[in-house]
Amino acid sequence: MSQPSSARLQPEERRTQILEAARRVLEADPHRELSVELVAAEAGVSPALLFHYFGSKKKFQYAVIEAAAAEVMLRTAPDLSLPPAEQLRSGIRAFVRAVLEAPQLYRATLLMSAAGDPAVRALHSELRQVFSQWVINAVAERGITVTPRVELACHGWQGYVEQTLLTWIDNPTVSAAELEDLCERSLDAILGTAKG
Repeated sequence: MSQPSSARLQPEERRTQILEAARRVLEADPHRELSVELVAAEAGVSPALLFHYFGSKKKFQYAVIEAAAAEVMLRTAPDLSLPPAEQLRSGIRAFVRAVLEAPQLYRATLLMSAAGDPAVRALHSELRQVFSQWVINAVAERGITVTPRVELACHGWQGYVEQTLLTWIDNPTVSAAELEDLCERSLDAILGTAKG
């Protein structure tokens, strides 16, 4: 439901309001194209005001992707109260769930990165680096010696997970629970080859 826009908000508050509206639009229908008009209506502002705060459709999309990336990093951060193996398991599953809540946003991030959008590519690289390092650290906590082969396998596994998620988004042939299980178990399988 759109929020009233009668109150005068500070610029950052207005940007936050619009980004929260974008999130609601995505959650209501994750497969729908995220249009400026839809988000503006949800936020209770005009498309012109949205452009005033973000500058262009491309900059608006980047801001939505950036906010989603920050949320994914927060949700997948290791829970240090858990045993090392469970930290890894819960983090992988949290990542998959975060992607499945906004699949078209995840697809857009990968496609814009692959198309060479410099800002999105840099954000995607940073996201991958943070997540890969977290996985490598979690693997080390499990008592596995992090050799160059193991480190390379962890980075490669992330590429595998990205492609698996993209394929599932377009053609969900297994349940979401099975998808989480596949992504989790695939890391151990890949690590098995790296340790050999």
